Amino acid sequence: MNLITPPQNVIDCLQIILDAIASADYELFTTVGDSGYKAGITKQMFEGVSEQLAPRMTKGYSTTYFGDLKQSSYQIYLWKLSFADGGDEFVVRMTLSDDKVAGILIT
Repeated sequence: MNLITPPQNVIDCLQIILDAIASADYELFTTVGDSGYKAGITKQMFEGVSEQLAPRMTKGYSTTYFGDLKQSSYQIYLWKLSFADGGDEFVVRMTLSDDKVAGILIT
């Protein structure tokens, strides 16, 4: 198996986002993003995701890095988000531009 890892700043951004979701902390969530990220993800949208994921995250979760790809001027990083409860897993797609998060999608 190829053990690839993203740059440390990318790992740090993802961890801040996941910590913010787990603790329902919208202010923390916005600290890693660019202006488009902050404008595009409203507090209501964030709260909806946090309400769905936080209870499962507090019981334990892990991420598995899939890799990255380049699209236009963006670098996109992909992970699998798994939970200790053994339930449904998600794909996390985080887009970076100039070391700031330009978008996050958890599907």
